[in-house]
Amino acid sequence: MHPADPAAIVEVLTFFGPTAAYGLRGIELRQQPAAGTGPAVAALRVPGLVLLFEQPAPPWDLFGRLTDVATARLRRAGARVVTSQAGTRVDWPGNSLRDFMLFDGLMHEIGHHVIQHAARKHRTRAMRTADHERRADAYAVRARHAWAAQW
Repeated sequence: MHPADPAAIVEVLTFFGPTAAYGLRGIELRQQPAAGTGPAVAALRVPGLVLLFEQPAPPWDLFGRLTDVATARLRRAGARVVTSQAGTRVDWPGNSLRDFMLFDGLMHEIGHHVIQHAARKHRTRAMRTADHERRADAYAVRARHAWAAQW
């Protein structure tokens, strides 16, 4: 399922205006990649294509324990995370999964896009990965706070 439908994506992009959308070539709702280290949320394909991946219906029953950073990110997004010896259960009350996709997915990847676009780097990274991730995270957090402030 795609928790963030096209109408929600348009609403968020309209709210943030041209600054967020400038240079974007598209946003695609995609199936999960075939192989990887776990479920993907979103990705940026430079130049300017954001991919939002489908997610399983909640609750999510995951094998093992999540890292403290992953648990904090999910809780910040509104998820209820419960860890037991059997694994980890992640539940998404209300619109929290949609909002997770919009901000920790879409706006995080737009943060990467803004960094790349400002540096005029279309094929190579504008900075090292750790810095890129930290700045894209900060962009997504600021976007989430600005969105919440309107209500």
